[in-house]
Amino acid sequence: MSADLPPSSAASAFQPTWGRGFFALALAIAGFLLPQEVPLEWYPLNEPGTDINYLEISCAADTTGDVQIYYNLSRGINELNCIKFPISPTTQTYTYTFPLPDGPITELRVDPPSKGGALNIRQMRIINRRGEEIRRFTRDMFRPTNQIAAITPSPEGWKLISTPTANDPYARIEIFSPIIPVGKDHRNLLRCLLSTGYLAMMLTILLLAVLFTFYRPSHWRDLAAHVGFMASIALMFAFVGNRGLIRNSVYYAQYKPWPMAARLTLEFDLLNRGTSNAQLFWDTVAGVNEAESKRQDYEPHQGLQTLRFPLPNQAIKGLRFDPHDGDGRLEIRGIRVVDAGQRTRAVLPLSALRAVSQIAKLEATDERVVLEIAAGEKDPITEFSPAAVAQVNGVISAKR
Repeated sequence: MSADLPPSSAASAFQPTWGRGFFALALAIAGFLLPQEVPLEWYPLNEPGTDINYLEISCAADTTGDVQIYYNLSRGINELNCIKFPISPTTQTYTYTFPLPDGPITELRVDPPSKGGALNIRQMRIINRRGEEIRRFTRDMFRPTNQIAAITPSPEGWKLISTPTANDPYARIEIFSPIIPVGKDHRNLLRCLLSTGYLAMMLTILLLAVLFTFYRPSHWRDLAAHVGFMASIALMFAFVGNRGLIRNSVYYAQYKPWPMAARLTLEFDLLNRGTSNAQLFWDTVAGVNEAESKRQDYEPHQGLQTLRFPLPNQAIKGLRFDPHDGDGRLEIRGIRVVDAGQRTRAVLPLSALRAVSQIAKLEATDERVVLEIAAGEKDPITEFSPAAVAQVNGVISAKR
């Protein structure tokens, strides 16, 4: 019936007032304070940049089931912050890549298939959109927490095996420091602005469509007052619709990571045939000497393992790696520099390793270096190329 009224009567049927505005504001504030477990994101970023983090896992299983990876965004493990994918029995590993949220990850958990299933992990790491490695997880970082029968090394990685009666098996990953994406606050701000603006525009269109069904403006000032009032209401409730995204973005921006020591480590992922130890020398000013070196024993198995050597806090002139104290065979899968928070600071090319003496064979590809030491040799020596030494020095200088 209101549509048949003259313009002046229709206009008096609804007029913007301060009281109505404050009522809408109070209602919006109450709505904003309500919990929202799953934040709405109406307008995702079309060009988020190259610093978005991804979780990459190369794995296979010996049974049909599900693999779940939980990430704690500093608020505890829950079903909302979880990656879940089905897996079938196969001997071939497949690589799965998943985007991660722009928030601080303080804990990671992997749930293998239940009831005695084995998850064979070849590699697991965090990368950005440029493919650069941010963090790499190795077997010795996995902690058998619940219904895990064993974590065993294998030639291609390691196996995470659940107990025969397991219905909720999981292993926690020691991450040493939170995983914080570069530029997360800027991207979250853009998400809040774009999503809230998009939702406000849609709500404004809907409210104006309803308004103009029953209302005809008497003059342009009357029109502007009604349109502005409806737009302000739409904007208020757009904040309500995006309250989870806004509150999470503010919370993540306020997160402060704990301090870390200024310590760098050189890591080798390798396969060793036989029992022995390796030694790393770093030449600072006095040439190669025992004082500037570190020995590490190999684990007594022929599966993949990781050796870690400390690096000095000053520039080096050379790096020497003695793979064995006798004959044997070694296969190196990866070499990298990490900091005290276990963040990857540099990945050294495998071709950077060169034979110096008592090395019968050194074959390098993009994926592995094979070293063979002839029988009877006691002091095989390799060294890193000047380019690799310069790469390590770049990390050392940036850390100081």
